[in-house]
Amino acid sequence: MDNELFSFLLGVTLLIAYLIFSAKTEMGTKLFKKKRSNRSSEFGVFYRI
Repeated sequence: MDNELFSFLLGVTLLIAYLIFSAKTEMGTKLFKKKRSNRSSEFGVFYRI
């Protein structure tokens, strides 16, 4: 296999792996935590004045 083609395929593979990892962990902010939260209460607290 050509060296440039191998480098390209490796880069594409790493990019796809990074995108899947960041989507699964919500951009790295939740590293595999199984915490469930009530979203409606979070929005209620956020929008209080």
